[in-house]
Amino acid sequence: MSNYWAIAVGINHYQFLQPLHFAQPDAQSLCESLVSDAGFLPDHCLLLTDTSPDLLGHSTDPNHENLQYWIKVIKEKIQPEDGLWCYFSGYGICVDGEDFLLPIDADPNRVKETGFSVRSLFQALRSLPTQKIFVLLDFNRSSSVSNEKIGSQTAALAREYGIPTMLSCRPEQFSHEAPAYNHGLFTQALLEGLRSHQCSTLSALEDFLKLRLPELCDHSDRPLQDPVLVVSDPDQLYQVIMPVNWAETDAWTAADSNPFAIEDDLYLTSESDSPFGDFATPSTIMGATAEANQEEIPEQFRLDPVEVHDPAPIPDLTVSDPDLTVSDPAPDRTISKPVPDLTLSDPMPDHAPSPIPPETDGQDQMFWERLLFGGSAILLVLLLGVLFRNWSAFMGGQQQTAKTQNAPTVVASPSPSPATESSAEILNEARSLIRPTLASDASKAIDRARTIPPSDPLYAQAQQDIDRWSRNILDIARQRAAQKQFQQAIAAAQLVPKDRPDVYAEAQKAIQQWRRSR
Repeated sequence: MSNYWAIAVGINHYQFLQPLHFAQPDAQSLCESLVSDAGFLPDHCLLLTDTSPDLLGHSTDPNHENLQYWIKVIKEKIQPEDGLWCYFSGYGICVDGEDFLLPIDADPNRVKETGFSVRSLFQALRSLPTQKIFVLLDFNRSSSVSNEKIGSQTAALAREYGIPTMLSCRPEQFSHEAPAYNHGLFTQALLEGLRSHQCSTLSALEDFLKLRLPELCDHSDRPLQDPVLVVSDPDQLYQVIMPVNWAETDAWTAADSNPFAIEDDLYLTSESDSPFGDFATPSTIMGATAEANQEEIPEQFRLDPVEVHDPAPIPDLTVSDPDLTVSDPAPDRTISKPVPDLTLSDPMPDHAPSPIPPETDGQDQMFWERLLFGGSAILLVLLLGVLFRNWSAFMGGQQQTAKTQNAPTVVASPSPSPATESSAEILNEARSLIRPTLASDASKAIDRARTIPPSDPLYAQAQQDIDRWSRNILDIARQRAAQKQFQQAIAAAQLVPKDRPDVYAEAQKAIQQWRRSR
């Protein structure tokens, strides 16, 4: 059985050059994606960065000596039927027509002595027992060291040694980084391609990168960057470059009337098995937050607590009858302190009450009139106090409601920067939902991307992703129909969103045809 290996080198902090920002996370994310999205074994992925820990008692610091050492280690372990990915993200320089990778200890004044020449790299890789080698080079050109264009000699060497090689840009272009993605643009596109499970061959990967990388450059306001794939034999374009060939993988393991029940388990591995530890999924975090927010009262609907002072006593309201008592009911909801109710109640006596003498009827009537008048006055004063203290809350809410009704499209945005960062996270989260041949996950990704508002800078990019995912859903449905799984095909096609009229019309037409074929 063949295995696939990977060497990923990413260098941020050089000893003699300006630091890069995302070369190290580029290499690390690639290793993680090769394991989680391409089926590589964790112990077959070698990571060499300026912060990677020692491995097997040897340093993984990406200096010149260690690069040579770990290539020799791979040479001892790899088998003829195995495959190898070799990835580099860091500085690259061309000196006197010769291309060099710069290790972490490279001296820009002595590049030929301290750099790692691309020719030496290809010679070392060609000495391996396997022929299935794929090289990816994300060069960051340093114009302060050399103004020569890097990449031309690399392409010639790739053809000479017969090693398929992907360059992050053309020799006359520059490779760019983007803080919005926390990656270089080339690696960001590469990661998206791996997650899409549509890039099992060199040809498929090239098609994806040629389409996606210019889009990322445009959305990030960076100059155009075109990937370059170099092969010596056209047959290499159809070479499978990962353990799983998603193009030939069946979407279903068994027929089932509920396609979504199958999709929940298809190609899904336990997160506890991940070599990178357990991570809380975005949906779990969002769900917990929503439940917590449901128990909170919005600030604009809260009333300030009112401190109620006892009014001046009214001498005429003194109750002298021992059989009559004042009761304290429950406090009003809009007042934080209990408000004494001046309503009189007659408690149930233990014995029959004594008859009231006839001469007291007039006095009792006057007492009740004074009590009702005084109690009403006190309650009116208390209500006015509540309205006065919370006037801004009542009127502010009404004004805000009126403004919202008059101008429904106006959204306050005092701090646009956090919104942009949040939208980038939303878009990355949506892309992470994509799994192979799963229409329901593509639909979830579309719903997530729709939360990006039209005023956001990433809105146009989100719409392009939604267009692509809508087309993917229809492609998945057609694949199922080709396998005579018409019920599952219809279920998938029904997920195509209506606001994509072209794809939606194709899906509806296909659904009618598949219903007749069942």
